[in-house]
Amino acid sequence: MKRIRALMLLLVAAFAMNTAVVSASAAEPVEKPRVEEAEEINKEKLEEAREKNKEAKEVAHEKNKEHNEKTVERNLERIERVKEKNELRIERAEAKEVKEAEKAVKKAQQEKEKAERKKLHEEEVTKKKEEKEKAEESEPV
Repeated sequence: MKRIRALMLLLVAAFAMNTAVVSASAAEPVEKPRVEEAEEINKEKLEEAREKNKEAKEVAHEKNKEHNEKTVERNLERIERVKEKNELRIERAEAKEVKEAEKAVKKAQQEKEKAERKKLHEEEVTKKKEEKEKAEESEPV
């Protein structure tokens, strides 16, 4: 019985101490430090997120900058190629114009020579006719 009584007293003492600890902890504002801790944690997380966003923004900016530089280089190369092709086209067109001009001059000269030969031929034909007519007139019939 003494044992049971000792155990009961021990249980009552433990319960009383537990109640005292719980009421003491309830008397202290436990939530306030937890709220402040949560706010600090949130602020830290927010700062970390801002830093990560800033880094990501810088990386994206660098990528865009590199991409734009590559695009500018490609465009300049394309412009140079087009200029070279246009220069070749212009040279070919000028060479063609020179050939056509030479051909036109040659054709005009050939036509002029042909006209002169034709004129000489007609003059010869008319001279022969005149000589023939004179010869026929001078011969007695």
